[in-house]
Amino acid sequence: IIPDKCRYDVLSTKIEIRLAKAEPIHWTSLEFSMEVAVPQRINVPSVAANQRPSYPSSKPKRVDWDKIEAQVKKEEKDEKLDGDAALNKFFRDIYQDADEDARRAMQKSFVESNGTVLSTNWKEVGVKKVEGSPPDGMELKKWEY
Repeated sequence: IIPDKCRYDVLSTKIEIRLAKAEPIHWTSLEFSMEVAVPQRINVPSVAANQRPSYPSSKPKRVDWDKIEAQVKKEEKDEKLDGDAALNKFFRDIYQDADEDARRAMQKSFVESNGTVLSTNWKEVGVKKVEGSPPDGMELKKWEY
């Protein structure tokens, strides 16, 4: 044993003694005997540092979540939308792929025109206020607070 790592606790009902082993062997008994017993070594498995731990599962089939995620992203990209969903995806893609000036122009033009104008030209939008232009057959009303 390693005496520096051993400790004991005296409690009201018992005494706890903790002994640190110098070698990883299995003691058959804590009592001294004259018989020479061959100590059994404990097999300590060495785990490779780069190997991910494997957890037991009752499920017979393993699922590769990375592969499923890539498949879902591909399906979302190739998805054919119609109506408002297609229009929203179109504007989202324009905004996502735009540079900072185009994004700023889109936000300013949309807010100042009450959602009737969407421009990506910052040189044109940045110098003046964007006036709203309603669709044919509609009338633009000013909101007063």
